[in-house]
Amino acid sequence: MRYTETTGDFSRKFRLESRRIFNLRVARARHDERDRMDIASHLEKLERFERARHKLDPEMEFEMWYWMSLSGGTNAINAALHAAKLTVDGDYFPTQSVDVYLQGGRHDEPQSWKPKFMWDVDVIHIHMPEVSKPLTPKLEQAYAAMQVLEDVRDPCVRGGRKITKKIVREVDAAYTAAVALCREIVAEAGAVKSPGRSSGAAPGSTARPVRVVKKKARRGKRS
Repeated sequence: MRYTETTGDFSRKFRLESRRIFNLRVARARHDERDRMDIASHLEKLERFERARHKLDPEMEFEMWYWMSLSGGTNAINAALHAAKLTVDGDYFPTQSVDVYLQGGRHDEPQSWKPKFMWDVDVIHIHMPEVSKPLTPKLEQAYAAMQVLEDVRDPCVRGGRKITKKIVREVDAAYTAAVALCREIVAEAGAVKSPGRSSGAAPGSTARPVRVVKKKARRGKRS
């Protein structure tokens, strides 16, 4: 009886360990696929930034709202650059050093990422790094719109310029234009279906919707 119990325990542990190894291999395969920074990945990140942006107050929480705008817009730019075949997607991530990227690693193994010089891949900001091929007209417009956001960063985020409604409107308008143009580029290329926009915002915009409170008209006194 003791022999049977031991055998049963061993068989159960073997099945559990086999299942664990199988699940680990599946997870790693999915992880490798998910790590690839392709158009769909950039658009997925854009959607997450937009959801966070939508929850923030543009004036009271300007710095966070701004970074969600800049980061989301940059992911939209990268998706459009891939769709226009001006840059190459792949299993790599940019660093803060221009043209230096980390490639071929796993998130659970930091030491596995190796630095490599690469060109015409993801940008971390517009013009950083520059793309070697000429931009399409729509990408030039998207770059121009994103430049509005870039120009705001130093004085308003790193500096102490007062945040005004005018600055918020300009940033929101530029962000909205840039993202809309990038979505058009991706759609025209037929590269990937663009995810839906967040609810509650105007088409092409993810600014927080303004709640309008209607006042009841006062009734006049009867004579």
